[in-house]
Amino acid sequence: MLMLGFLFLILGFILILGQRYCIKSVNNKRIVEEIEINEDNVIVKYRTLLGVFSVVLGVLCIVSYIIY
Repeated sequence: MLMLGFLFLILGFILILGQRYCIKSVNNKRIVEEIEINEDNVIVKYRTLLGVFSVVLGVLCIVSYIIY
């Protein structure tokens, strides 16, 4: 259950940060750039909610593992 919690946390952060930032390689250096997002797009809202749900589910899995 602990590993499942960490996997949900990682998935949630990847979903949330993956649509906000882009990593580009310039002259063998990696640069993190912020992407402009259209907030009215349904897919952006869906991915954000899915990321938040995944993070919450991961935290609850970890808390459940600690309690029991």
